[in-house]
Amino acid sequence: MCPYCCCSPCCCGSQAWVAPTIAQFQAQFPRDFPYGTDPQMSVLQTDITNAFNMVDITINQGMWGTQTSYTFAYNLLAAHFLTLNLRNSSQGINGQYNWAQQSKGVGPANESFAIPQRILDNPDFMQYTKTNYGALYLQLVWPQLSGQTFTVCGMTKP
Repeated sequence: MCPYCCCSPCCCGSQAWVAPTIAQFQAQFPRDFPYGTDPQMSVLQTDITNAFNMVDITINQGMWGTQTSYTFAYNLLAAHFLTLNLRNSSQGINGQYNWAQQSKGVGPANESFAIPQRILDNPDFMQYTKTNYGALYLQLVWPQLSGQTFTVCGMTKP
């Protein structure tokens, strides 16, 4: 079934989206995770597969305009779930790395990753605020959820 026109087979001519492979995920995040085969110190391929399964349950493909943007969002959400899974694991990997940052600074310049309170209080969105990947995903998905705003220049009379 086509996610763009909801027909089976697709009548709009769009190509079916193909989920990213583990290698494509690793290529998008080459320095973000310690990839390897050591279950005590590395992110395993099964860890990434589990994160993909969580994304499949959660994401809505129909709200993304292009396959490229959907794949990027899919990988961000997979990184979010992968980070949460690693934090929750009992393998000890969560003590080896500092995953999420709330702020960073160099000298007098500081950057804050503050998340608006309205999002932190919303049970549908607050789960994404637990990692930087989730926060970035939320920033990308928010315009899709809130709609577009248009401004018409000119004179108006009440």
